Amino acid sequence: MVGNMQIIFDFKNLKEYISSYTLEKIEDKKIKVTSTYPKKENIGTFLLEFMNADFDDPIDLSIFVKNHLFVYLLNIYDNNIIEDITNYSIVIKKSKLQDFYDWIYDNYSVDFAMLQINLERIFNNSYYNDILKITNILDEDYDKIEKFAYEEKNYSAINELLVENNSTTINYDLNTFFINNIPENLSTSYTFSSNSVDNFLYCIVKELINNIKNVKFECCKNCGCWFINTNNKEQKYCDLIFENNMTCNEIAKNERASKNEKDDIYLQKCRKRYKNLHKQVSIGASEKVEKLFEFFKEEYPIYQEKYKEGFITGEELLEWLECLKIRK
Repeated sequence: MVGNMQIIFDFKNLKEYISSYTLEKIEDKKIKVTSTYPKKENIGTFLLEFMNADFDDPIDLSIFVKNHLFVYLLNIYDNNIIEDITNYSIVIKKSKLQDFYDWIYDNYSVDFAMLQINLERIFNNSYYNDILKITNILDEDYDKIEKFAYEEKNYSAINELLVENNSTTINYDLNTFFINNIPENLSTSYTFSSNSVDNFLYCIVKELINNIKNVKFECCKNCGCWFINTNNKEQKYCDLIFENNMTCNEIAKNERASKNEKDDIYLQKCRKRYKNLHKQVSIGASEKVEKLFEFFKEEYPIYQEKYKEGFITGEELLEWLECLKIRK
């Protein structure tokens, strides 16, 4: 199980624990990677952080990898670096670290972005319908796909995807996972493990569906980020702080703009870019990113007003937005 991702769900307390590590700078040219106690998060955190990352952006990709997949991908990059996945402490030169991040971007940015799209289709119950649209009617699998598309509801596509590509294993050795310090009142006795990111995420979705009543995966109409809704009714806005210490839900209640920005895909993309830049700056991004963020805050209201008044199109707005991405 060397290099596998591992997670345990505590649904009674609405928490998840995921295998973790620490990254520590040593001098100026090295970084130390050490195994540590599993990271405790609110249930669904890994899934949502994956869904809300911008994998076209090298910085956003590196942030997600540092937080969740560093050791997993490091083992794929060079399986001789870590011998014991349960207890390790290694030192990596920064020159090799940069090569590692370049390799991640080249090999995983597109794959992760495509996986996001697949999960969005699952959450919108359109996975098989989208496949059907591009399937030749003479294809031998057409009838099967058409049947799945017709019957698709309540995120049912996840069941077929797990059947087709299930590499998940169950592990009952909690002492090793928790380094002989199992949390009190833990409501489960096993972890899930997988050697592929797509299967790991599919397993998480399946567990959330099976164990959380009325669970729904929603995309916020204000910021464009995904969130988990456990209410009986549809919720259009998330409860994350967006700006001025107000959540998207609060902003939506106060908003009285004449144009319905909440359903505008172009403004959603701009808001999502704002959130990604704000996140990068808040954790200590480079001076280049900080300047880009300040430039965005100054120029976006101007471009937003031009778009709302019809002086530029949505595509022209996105062309401006594209210029604000950090390139490799």
